[in-house]
Parts: sequence; C-alpha cells; structure tokens
Amino acid sequence: MNKFKSMMVLSLMLGASFTGAEASKLTFKIANPDDGAKAILSFTETGDKKEVAIDVTGNGTIEINDFTPQYVLLQYGRARRTLYLDPAQDLTISFDGGEMWKAINFDGAAATVNTYLNTGKIKNLTFQDTKLTEDAFMNRADSLFAANNEILKAANLPAAFTDKEKMRLKYFTYGFFPMHPMYYVYQTQDSTHVASDAFYNKLQSLITIDSNLLTLPEYKEFLPNAIASMSNQGVTEKSENTTEQFVNYIDKNIKDAKVAEYLVNLFVYGNISSRGLDGSDALISMFNKHVKDAKMLDKFNTLCTKWEKLKAGTPSPTFSCPDIDGKTVALADLKGKFVYIDVWATWCGPCRGELPHLKTLEEKYADKDIYFVSLSCDKNKKAWENMVKKDEMKGIQLHLGVESPFMDAYLINGIPRFILLDRDGKIISANMTRPSDPKTAEKFNELLGL
Repeated sequence: MNKFKSMMVLSLMLGASFTGAEASKLTFKIANPDDGAKAILSFTETGDKKEVAIDVTGNGTIEINDFTPQYVLLQYGRARRTLYLDPAQDLTISFDGGEMWKAINFDGAAATVNTYLNTGKIKNLTFQDTKLTEDAFMNRADSLFAANNEILKAANLPAAFTDKEKMRLKYFTYGFFPMHPMYYVYQTQDSTHVASDAFYNKLQSLITIDSNLLTLPEYKEFLPNAIASMSNQGVTEKSENTTEQFVNYIDKNIKDAKVAEYLVNLFVYGNISSRGLDGSDALISMFNKHVKDAKMLDKFNTLCTKWEKLKAGTPSPTFSCPDIDGKTVALADLKGKFVYIDVWATWCGPCRGELPHLKTLEEKYADKDIYFVSLSCDKNKKAWENMVKKDEMKGIQLHLGVESPFMDAYLINGIPRFILLDRDGKIISANMTRPSDPKTAEKFNELLGL
C-alpha cells in the first residue's frame, strides 16, 4: 500500500510538471480607452503576435505560456513601447489610452525591468544630432552609450536580462550613427563632406555579424543602414542602382548565411517593390543565391509575378476618370502619343516639389508627341480642384481618387510615382524617373528623335 501511495504521489508530481507550465499573466488597465482598440504584443524572438481585447472600461487580461524570456513590442493605437516578458512573472500595465507614448506604469513581478525600459532615461542618437560635425557626432554617440550603460548598471537587474540589454543598448544608442554622412550633407547643405576613415573604422567596430541578434529590432534596423554606409567607403561615383552596390558588399563580406539572407531579402525585395523587374536580373540572381527561407521565397516570387505584368513592352493597366471640367478621359483616348503619367496628391510634399520641374518639361515638349497626364489620388476632390485652378496647372489633370484599380495594378504604395507609356499604350517604364532628373528629358529626346 505504501508503495502504491508513493507511486501515486510521484505520478501526480510528474503530471504537474507536464501540465502546469508557467504562464505570464498580463493585465491591462487603460484610462480613456480608444473604442474597439486592442493591445497587440509582438514577440521579437518567435515572431508571434497576440491581441489583447480591451473592454469598454479599459481592462484586459491575457495569459501567455510556452515562451522564453524576451523583448516584446507593445502597440496600442499608434503608440509603441518595448517590454520584457518572462513566463514566470506577472505584469500589470497601466496608461492613458491617448498618451501611452508619454507615460506608462507597471506593477507585478516583471515591473522592475519594464520600468527601467520605459522611464525615458535611456537616450539615443537623433536626427538632429546628425548635423553635428563628424568628431562631435562621434563623441556624442559614445557619451550617450556610456551614460546608458551606467543607467543599466545602477538598475541592478537580473544578470540574464542585463547581458541581453547590453547588446540591445548598443544598437538602440547608435541607431542613427550609420546615416551621419548622408544626413549631415542634407542638414548642412555641405555637399563636399566625405566620411573619414575614422568614421568608417568606428562604424565597423559597431557591426557584429551574428544571426542570434536578429531577434533584436534595434539590431535589424541598425544593420542594413550600417552595411549600406560601409559599402560607400571609397566609392567616388554614385551607382545607378545603389541596391546592387549594397548586395555586392554583402555577398563579399558577410559570411553568416542567415544574416546575409536577412539583408539580401530586405534590400532586393524593397528594390523590386518600388522599381520593378526591369534591369533587375543581377539582383534576382543574388537573391536566389542567398535566400533559402521558404516564406521569403514565396513572398518574393509572388511579388515578381505581379511585376511581370508591368515589364517594359506589356500593355498598361487602364484608367478612366474625370478631368477638371468633369469630362471623362480614358487611357485609350491618348493613343498615338507617348504618355508621361504623374500619380500625385495635393497633400504630398515631394509631389509638390516636382511640380515646377514638371511644368518645365510640359513647356519644353508642348508641341511634341507626348501627353503629360497628372492623376490625383486626393480623397478630397475639392482640394484638388482648387489647387489645379489656383495654380493654373497645365497638362491633362485628372482625379483618380484613393481606391483605384489603376494604383493597385501598378503596385503603387508611395507617391509621387511616374510612368511612361509608348504611343500604343504599352509600358516603357512602370517606375519612370522624376521630372527633376535630367535622365527624364534625355529619354524623351531619345524617343522623339531630338
């Protein structure tokens, strides 16, 4: 009997070890909650996302198990916060629904670490810092990093977290470091500035190539900018497609296959997304060399299939929309001449910045076989009408609207976007150069035999 009882006790103990996995209980207490808004948790190591429903009183609870301690990004509305969750520790999170970005409070076993992460004491480089001279900028970066490490040390947090946080702090602090050469020129208008060897040496010292770090969002944001910047060292002539320059640098210098895969996928997918397949054979070849992840491959192949329909020589997707006088104009009405299309909006700063250059082209080629068509994607049609009339805008002014099959067909996810078609309505370039680019006029002259 005693042996039987002992076996029963052991059985219960084993059962508890299998079924009683530790779970982290997260409780949300939100003052002035947004109607219907959810708290979204994104786990940086696993990629999992969990939604927490918030009731009308601003309360919500979720239990999460089967995860290792890790950084988790909390999103509520447009505000974001970095958390650190442990399945053995509960956490209560309190904030104002409209001001989570301003203040957030924590209670429970995981409160100490999360309070450290969200007190606002940890500082990083900012865009404004990039206008500092190179030496001052580098000193500023190092001073911030030293101060952040002192804050971490004074917090006296668990060793397991502290070891992770030291690496995260590096990439959080130096996030803007790789962009100094470009942003310094932009902010100071000093086009003669060239980054020194000291800058590149410092940047190289910050780069750690380790696929284990790809779980850190700060590392994943820093690394592509760092690689892009490093690929510019010693380059005197600007490449026509800088993505090729970046990817070639990765192919030559990054030996960690997972890191190379992450970077090549990021650069090439982004390039194809915005520029299409024309002239991208070398990039696609490099993508296939380095990217083996099934999900990445499937996503990329889907993108390429969509862009296949927009390659040079294929018939253009069509449009039919009203001009400023209410008359409907369709793409089919414009056959017989080349068509240069500007997809824009009145609220778009870069779009408006191209308008003087577009006007110059319209005047230069006024008596030539080319139509200049401006397709407005303004939601506010009245704003479009007012601007066209007030500024006496020339060319063919049409209101496309926001939800347009034409924009979907051309995979337009940012404006301005320029498109060039031949006399038969076939695509010459689905992502043509802007009016401000001298190559645009050069292409017109080539087509028109000028």
